[in-house]
Amino acid sequence: MYYPPVPTSRSAARAAALGAVVLCALHLASLVVVLLPAWRTLAEPARAAAVAISGHVAAFQLELLAAVAAAGALFGLAAWAALTSLRVNPTAPRVAPLTLALLAAALARVVARRPAVFEDLLWRKGGARAALQVLLAEKVGAVALDRLLVSTLVAWAAISLWVNRRALRLPAVRGALVASSLALAAAVVPWPRHAARRSGTSLVVLAADSLRPENFSSEGYARATTPNLDALRKKGAWVADDFVPIASTTASWASMMTGLYPHTTGIRDLFPPASDVRLHRPTLATVLRERGWGTAVVSDYAGETFQRVDLGFETVDAPPATSIEVFAEREAFQRLPLALGLFSGPLGRRLFPVADYLPVNADPAALTERLLRQLERFEDDGRPFLLVAFYSVTHTPFAAPMPDAAAFTDPAYAGGSRYSYEIQQLDDLKRVGDRPPDADVSEVRALYDGALRAFDREVGRVLARLDEGGLTDRIVVVTGDHGESLFEPGATTNHGKWFAGGEAANRTALILQGTGVKPGTTIGGVASGVDFAPTLLDAVGAPVPPRLDGIPLLRTPPAPDRVVFAETALWLAGKDDLPPGAIAYPPILELLEVEPGSHALVLKQKYRDLTVTAKLRAARRGPWELVYTPTRGLPRWQLFDLEHDPYGENDLIAERLDVAKPLRDALFDWLAQDRLRWLDASLKLTARVER
Repeated sequence: MYYPPVPTSRSAARAAALGAVVLCALHLASLVVVLLPAWRTLAEPARAAAVAISGHVAAFQLELLAAVAAAGALFGLAAWAALTSLRVNPTAPRVAPLTLALLAAALARVVARRPAVFEDLLWRKGGARAALQVLLAEKVGAVALDRLLVSTLVAWAAISLWVNRRALRLPAVRGALVASSLALAAAVVPWPRHAARRSGTSLVVLAADSLRPENFSSEGYARATTPNLDALRKKGAWVADDFVPIASTTASWASMMTGLYPHTTGIRDLFPPASDVRLHRPTLATVLRERGWGTAVVSDYAGETFQRVDLGFETVDAPPATSIEVFAEREAFQRLPLALGLFSGPLGRRLFPVADYLPVNADPAALTERLLRQLERFEDDGRPFLLVAFYSVTHTPFAAPMPDAAAFTDPAYAGGSRYSYEIQQLDDLKRVGDRPPDADVSEVRALYDGALRAFDREVGRVLARLDEGGLTDRIVVVTGDHGESLFEPGATTNHGKWFAGGEAANRTALILQGTGVKPGTTIGGVASGVDFAPTLLDAVGAPVPPRLDGIPLLRTPPAPDRVVFAETALWLAGKDDLPPGAIAYPPILELLEVEPGSHALVLKQKYRDLTVTAKLRAARRGPWELVYTPTRGLPRWQLFDLEHDPYGENDLIAERLDVAKPLRDALFDWLAQDRLRWLDASLKLTARVER
C-alpha cells in the first residue's frame, strides 16, 4: 500500500520564515515610501510632539512589525500546507508567490468590503489604482469575492483529497476527518438562547452619532433608508422634536446621561481636562447600578467619549480616549497598507485597539457582534441591565461598508468622496466651512443615506436577537447624540458650530418601544437631550434625581410653552471657520495641549474661558428659535420661525419683538444658572468674578 511522504517540520519552519520575511520587507518598504514623506510635511508643533513620544512611536512600530511577521508566517505555513497536501515540493520559489497571493486575497477582501479604508491609497490617487478599487468594490463585490475564495478552497480540498485518496484509508485519518467535520458543524450551527429570569425592565439603547430623523423614510424621505426603524416607530413612541443642548458628542452624552445642561455638567467640548471628567452627579448608569442593574456600553470610533468621561458604566468596550500617543498611532496606522489590510478587522482590533479609532473603519456589523456578546453575558447573569451601543457609521466621513457605501451614490461620480466624505484629517478642517460643488454635495448626502441604512440594518438584527432570546421585559431605545447638517442653506456639515441651516444639527431621533410604552404614540412639543435620563429612569421605575433640567417624556410630555436651550461647541478651523460676527479664537492645533499625566489632548487653560464666552446660545419654544451671538461689542440677536422657515433664512427679530422678548428673558435666566459666568453691562456672558 502507498503512503505519501510525511512533510518535515524543518520545511514548514522554512516556509513560515519565508512568509514572515516577505511581508516584513513589504511593510518596511511602505514605511519608507509613505511615512517619511508624511513626516516631512508635518508642521513644527506636530513634529515636536511626535519627537517627545518617540519611544512610544518606536514601540508601536515594532509591535506592528511583529504582527506583520506573524501574519506572514501564517501565510507561509498556509502556502506550505497547500503545496504539501497536493504532494508538491514546497520550495521557496513556490512558497513566496503563493504567500503573496494569499496576502493579495486578504487585502482584496478589505477593499471590497470596506472600501473607505483604502480610499486614500487607491481611489483618490486616480488612474489604475482607482480603477482597481472600483473593480473590487463595485464590479466584483465582496459577496462574489468571498464566493470565489470559498470555491477556490473547495477545489483545493477536492484535489487534495483525490491526490491523497490512498492515505484516507487509514483509520486514524478517517477518524480525524470525522472529528473535524463534527467540530465544524457544532461551531456553525446556531444554538438557541433563552433569557434568564430577572426582576426589572432591561434597557437596550441603540444610538447613532449624527442621527438625522429628517432622513428617515417614515418622515417622508424619498429614499428607503430606515425600514426597521420605521417598523419600530409604529410599535412604540416617537418624540417628534428632540432638540439636544449641544451638537457635540462628549458634551451631549454628558447631558443625556445626567439630565443636566452643559454648564452644569462642566463638559462643554470634546477635550475636557482630567478635572472635569468625573461628573460628581448621578447618571442614568449610576442610578441603575445602585438598584442592581448591569450596565455596559459598546462603541466604535466616536465612542472614545465613554473612555474619556466617567458616565458610570461598569463595562466600557470602546476605543481608547484620545491622547497624543493614540493620535500618533492612528496617523501611522491609517497610512500603512499592510496594517490596514491585516489588522483593521475584528481580530486586528483586539491586537491594535487604535484600529477602532479610524473614522473610515466604522463597521456597524462588527459592533453589533460585540453588542450581542455583551448581551449574552447579561442573559447569563440574570440581572436587569442597561446596554448601550453607540454606532459611529453615520458620523463624518459617512464611511459605511459595502453594499451600503454605494447604495445611493452615483456610479458616474468622479470626485474625491466616492466611498467616504473627503473631510477626515486635520488638514481638511480649513475646507469644512466651504460648500463643495453640487456633485460632491449629492454624493455626500448619498453616503450619509447609505450609512443610515447600515445602522438601520443593525437595529433589525438586534431586535430579532432580542425576540429570539425571549427577553420580553425590555424597552428598546433608538436615539442619537445630535443630528447633522448636510449642506442646508447657510450650513455645510459642521455640526455644533452654529445654529445655521435650521435645527438639523441639534435635532435627533428618539424612539422608545417595549414594556409600558403605548404603541403608535407621538410625543409632540419640543423635547431636549436632557430628557433622556429622566425618561428612561421613570420608564423602568427607578428614582429620578431631583433638580434635573429634563423631564420624563412618557409621563409628562413637553408643554406647548416649554423653553429648551442649547449652546454651540468649538469651531475647529479658527477664524476661517467663524460663524458670522462671532468671537474668534485660534484653530484646533493651537487650542490643544498634551495634559501631563493622562497625555490627553485638552484645551489649553488660556483658551478655556474664551471658547466658552464665544459660544452661541439658543432658546427654543415651539417653532420659535432665538439665537444669541456674543461679539466683541453688543451681542447679536436673531429670531426664526422654523415651522415656516425650516432653514432659518429669515431673521424676524425686528418684526416679532413680542415673541423675542420672553424668549430673551428665559435665555437670560438660563445663562444666570452658569455658576462660572455672568452677563456684563453689554449683555455678553463673561467669566464670573466674585466680589
